Amino acid sequence: MITAGIDRGYQLPPLGTNPSSTAQGTTPGSFALPPVIQPGGAGARTFASPDTPGMPGLSERTAWDFLPDGWETDELEGAEGVGPLGFSQGCARVVFSQGDGSFREVTFPAGFAPSTQLESARVGIITREMERVAAREAHLTPIQVRDEVAAGRMVIPANKVHLGYRLDPMAIGRATKTKINANMGASPVSSSTDEEVEKLKWAERWGADTVMDLSTGGDLDACRDA
Repeated sequence: MITAGIDRGYQLPPLGTNPSSTAQGTTPGSFALPPVIQPGGAGARTFASPDTPGMPGLSERTAWDFLPDGWETDELEGAEGVGPLGFSQGCARVVFSQGDGSFREVTFPAGFAPSTQLESARVGIITREMERVAAREAHLTPIQVRDEVAAGRMVIPANKVHLGYRLDPMAIGRATKTKINANMGASPVSSSTDEEVEKLKWAERWGADTVMDLSTGGDLDACRDA
C-alpha cells in the first residue's frame, strides 16, 4: 500500500471538547454532550448532539433489548459475590465484567457457538479483531470495543470470509474515528479494469481506510486479480 505523504500523527481532541479547527466551532449542537463510553443505555451519550435542530432524543435501547429467542440478560451492578464465568463450549450462561466495572449475566441455549463479532461480544469474548480495533483507536480499550459491539453501536466488518483475505480489522461506530471508504468498479459502459486499478492506487495513496470493488461487468475475475 502506498502511504507516502499521509499524516498519521493526528490525535483526537480531548473527549468532550469541540473538534473544530475554527474559532466559532462546528455547526450548532455538534458534539454537544461529552461522550460517555459505557455499556448498555448509558453509552447513548457517546458523541451525541441532542440540541441539533431536528435530531430525535437519545434512546437508551441497545442491541441487548433485541436478543434472539431463548436469550436473557441482566446487569449485576454492585451485586456481592459476583465473579466472572467465562464462555466454554456447551455452556448456557456467562457472567463478565463491563467497562464501567459492573457485571453482565447472559443466558442462552446450550450448545451455542459464536461465529460473528456481535455474537462473541454477547457472551463476553474479546476477539483478536476487537483487540486490533482498540490498538487502532487509541482512545478505546478492548473491553470498551467489545461493549460497544454488544450494544449495537459499533460494527467490525470481519467475518470468517473477510479474515481469509488478510483483513486488517477496523470498526465503524459512534465511539470510533470517522472512516473513509472508496469505491472502484469496472463497467462495460464507461470504465475499464486499468482505469479502476488506477483509481484504487490513488485511494490508497490519499489514505482511504477501505476500498470496495463494485464491478458490474467486463472481466470481473481479471479486475479482482489485478
